[in-house]
Amino acid sequence: MTQSEGAARLYTTIEGPIRFALLDWALETGLFDLCAEGRTAKAVADARGLDAGQVALVLRALVAARFLEQSAGVFHTAPDILPFVVADGSRNLRENLRAMAGMRHAGLDDIADLLRPDRPAPERPLFDATHWDRAHGSLKAFHRAVAADAMEPCLVGLPEWTRAASLLEVGPGSAVLARRLLARRPELHITLLDLPPVADRIRVDTADLPVEVVAGSYNDTLPEGPFDIVWCSMSLYFRDNGLQRLIERLADLLAPNGVLVSFHEALHDARTGPPEHVIGRLMPSLRQGDVSFAEGEIADAMSDAGLADLETQTVTTAFGRFRLDLARKRD
Repeated sequence: MTQSEGAARLYTTIEGPIRFALLDWALETGLFDLCAEGRTAKAVADARGLDAGQVALVLRALVAARFLEQSAGVFHTAPDILPFVVADGSRNLRENLRAMAGMRHAGLDDIADLLRPDRPAPERPLFDATHWDRAHGSLKAFHRAVAADAMEPCLVGLPEWTRAASLLEVGPGSAVLARRLLARRPELHITLLDLPPVADRIRVDTADLPVEVVAGSYNDTLPEGPFDIVWCSMSLYFRDNGLQRLIERLADLLAPNGVLVSFHEALHDARTGPPEHVIGRLMPSLRQGDVSFAEGEIADAMSDAGLADLETQTVTTAFGRFRLDLARKRD
């Protein structure tokens, strides 16, 4: 790249906080709902008790950021984000977007202090049960809006899918995926393992579903197998005794010819990419430790656990690039 392109990249980066501030304001004020059918700047200002001239400046910036579209002085919520930002949308991401920003942006002014060797030790492990209890609503929204769309094909595309009798989901966070899977195969026996407060919430959400919800930590006691499919999606970060030991314990739960499936990020290029994971997870990593997986790390643990027929592929999602690793238990 030329020096001019390098300078342009530096200047473009300055816009990042402004873009999120615009998005956050629009979410907080319900602007996207207001503009779903189109509104002039004056109509928006009148509806919110604001100054029309100032509102026009912000609306134009939202158009530049591609959150709104403008035609003949009328501002519309961009169609491609509309399902994710309107209050009554089934794919509403508002709670999740704001929660993710709160987690990823927290402490940005403290980077220098977090680099000091005498920085305070973390007050608690990476994320504890209380954190996940609070995050349940955000996770549920994330799964319902975009995550289940990415995860469901990973399972229904397995050769084992049509004949599997049982499936264990480790650390699901919500019942969204289980509900989708049961809609395809009502006879499938699904077990969901999550921390006690989250398990309690999932039980409420699955009162109408034939699923088994087990409260506990995979560092302690796992549900009794065997299972034809063990599914782990963005959940294996919190192992107390190392990844290899955890993968071995999960492999032990498999029925003969059962398959262990992992859906996690895979850092490459000496842990400098993909940027959405390296940059997006920087602040939690500085505060609580880097737990992201390197490319091949989970696959190698599966192989070392004695699993066979290893398969890997990259899955591109709305929330980043992930690696699907799977391996089977052969007699």
